[in-house]
Amino acid sequence: MRVLVTGSSGFVGKALMEHLSGLGHEVCGFSRQPRPFSIAGDLLDPATIRHALETFRPDVIYNLAAETDLKGEAVNGYAANTVGVRNLLDEVQRSPTVRRVIWASSQLVCKPGRPPASDTDYFPEGGYGESKVVGEKMVRARSGGGKEWVIFRSTTIWGPGMSPHYASILGMIRKGLYFHVGGRPLMKSYSYIDNLVDQLETLATAPAEQVAGRTFYLADSEPIDLREWAGGFARHFHKAIPTLPEPLARGLARAGDAMTRRGVRFPLTSQRLDNMLTEYVYDVSPIDRVSGRTRVSMAEGIARTADWYLRERARPA
Repeated sequence: MRVLVTGSSGFVGKALMEHLSGLGHEVCGFSRQPRPFSIAGDLLDPATIRHALETFRPDVIYNLAAETDLKGEAVNGYAANTVGVRNLLDEVQRSPTVRRVIWASSQLVCKPGRPPASDTDYFPEGGYGESKVVGEKMVRARSGGGKEWVIFRSTTIWGPGMSPHYASILGMIRKGLYFHVGGRPLMKSYSYIDNLVDQLETLATAPAEQVAGRTFYLADSEPIDLREWAGGFARHFHKAIPTLPEPLARGLARAGDAMTRRGVRFPLTSQRLDNMLTEYVYDVSPIDRVSGRTRVSMAEGIARTADWYLRERARPA
């Protein structure tokens, strides 16, 4: 296939391009940051989208470009997730070569801990989640610009190359600053990067009757227990993770809320604590039936990621 990947400079975009190229597909990125094997462009600039489609003539597009809130509210108000989707739909509709587009959404179209009753049952979390709802609705309303369309909702994605936001958790574990809250298991649907790109490749190559017009949650076949996941990294880093009673953690979080309101950074707030304690396990049997069960176990993923993290920290500044 000839595959165009928007958001190709991101964690998932880079991994997906490498994976698809290794399978023999001809792959081109589309990113605001010029890179090898990429076309410079912006979803907010329709002319650059049109140029990429006319120049590269892709069969398949992965729209991974997004504005997130990992560093606070998005500078452009999440325009890439709304206006950008509209612009790409317009250009895809005009393209004579594109046959399928895989659209990236997010688990946050429904608040974690509140599983949706259907693909269009929305209860978004924050401005980012709301913007992804708008994008999904556009794709559905316009039937993907008249092309085969697939929507996937991602969860927490981890592995070698992961974003600094999530890698900071590993840093906290290594420094002995991470802690468990309470003693119960906390089950979550996480995506190890190699498993995710396997699933994404399937969404482009599977017969249309298996994927077109459908929405998939992508995550590892087996959910992780957050205590075991963090504990696995702690063992690689030769650290122990303490456990705080939940009432004590709640008190510290309230103190963190007060400090945050005063402009003082504190490692624990009520919002962060709620995120830690909220379980979310999604039904991934639909993607498993198409792609097969994920191949990299949690233990193997932890070993690979811990080794990568230590190598990166050992590099000269």
